[in-house]
Amino acid sequence: MRTHFTLLLLFFSCVAFSQRSEKKFAPPDSFPAVKLWLADSLEEIDQQVLVRLKGKALADSLVAFAEEFKGDRYRRGGTGARGFDCSGFTLVVYRRFGIKLPHTSQGQSLLGVKVPIPQIQKGDLLFFRSRSRRSKRIGHVGIVISEKGEPVRFIHSSTSHGVRVDYLEADYYKKRFMKAARVLPFR
Repeated sequence: MRTHFTLLLLFFSCVAFSQRSEKKFAPPDSFPAVKLWLADSLEEIDQQVLVRLKGKALADSLVAFAEEFKGDRYRRGGTGARGFDCSGFTLVVYRRFGIKLPHTSQGQSLLGVKVPIPQIQKGDLLFFRSRSRRSKRIGHVGIVISEKGEPVRFIHSSTSHGVRVDYLEADYYKKRFMKAARVLPFR
């Protein structure tokens, strides 16, 4: 049974890294095949375990794909090879895994389930005020890349540095943090 879990995790990791060099952003065609394979070969495993495993593997694959863009430049309205804005980055990363998001941080903040800070986990979205600390409007979004219980790290496209990783505890982000939301299924 342990070999089935290892094979499943290995498969999801391979899916995340496939076709990156071509910058294809369509959802992988192999997920329906995975569902069939799971149904045939892992019937003896409790369905709740499968749901958690698929969720963790999906989050791991999503984060691995997002991290491949580190260093790409910021571009207002960008969603691809010439650069990303913050919501364009999250849109592209989630779209790769079949999850459609609007192309605004404000619009993305309306999706999913709100998550308290201690429950934040890999794959969740973090939302921040715009540059003005007094603003009540969401103006920035990033993807959590750390595991639950670790200091919260997130990847995002920042206007000054492009796609990079930062900590929620950093003063700049801590003061502007508004909420976290979970949009991944099976979590």
